[in-house]
Amino acid sequence: MPSIDIVRGKVVRLTKGRLDEVKVYCDDPVKAARRWVDEGAEALHVVDIEAAMGVGDNLEAIKRVLTSVDVEVQVAGGIRCLERARDLVDSGASRVVVGTLLVEKPSLVAEMVKELGSQRVVAALDHRSGKVVAEGWLKETKLDVYRLAKEAERLGVGWILFSSVERDGTLSGVDVDAVEKMVRSVSLPVLVAGGVATLKDVEDVARAGAAGLVVGKALYEGVFTIDEAKRRATSR
Repeated sequence: MPSIDIVRGKVVRLTKGRLDEVKVYCDDPVKAARRWVDEGAEALHVVDIEAAMGVGDNLEAIKRVLTSVDVEVQVAGGIRCLERARDLVDSGASRVVVGTLLVEKPSLVAEMVKELGSQRVVAALDHRSGKVVAEGWLKETKLDVYRLAKEAERLGVGWILFSSVERDGTLSGVDVDAVEKMVRSVSLPVLVAGGVATLKDVEDVARAGAAGLVVGKALYEGVFTIDEAKRRATSR
């Protein structure tokens, strides 16, 4: 699942979630979305980085992406109220991803599930060394990521998005042991993100039992293609 991270209307990649370490890959998110779909992507992961950090908003750019492709698009970043989640789903989002809301207002996540349906809501479990981070990865917490995953499951979400902040944008490889532990911790489908560097990472994540893999820098840097990744994931 290619990731389209948006800052100031442009497609970027950050290193370890740092806004001061930004590399721009494309001036138009719609162009990037169409490229990945043309190359075989069956779903996209779109992130409003500035909304996640509370320093801006790229809602209109995201809505343009939603109307420009005919594959599933899950949207993340700054979704901290039911109204924004509803607006995104009404605009064509297949799923909305909530992280900070899960930490600060879990009852609102349950309400979101009730209104939108469990399959529309993804719990973002972003972590550093097993501890949950929130607010665009700026706020450290003492919450254990695996315990929060179980709480998210209890609240009724349909998916888990498990992301390593320490590895994100680094091409340093996936923490497969952590992925396996997360898959064992819940009965929900687990999507994985952070550190994907090689086709072996793709194979290892699939073998660990994950339902999907969000890939950013490795695709933008041309390390491998979507087709190569899909074939490796199904060849295990």
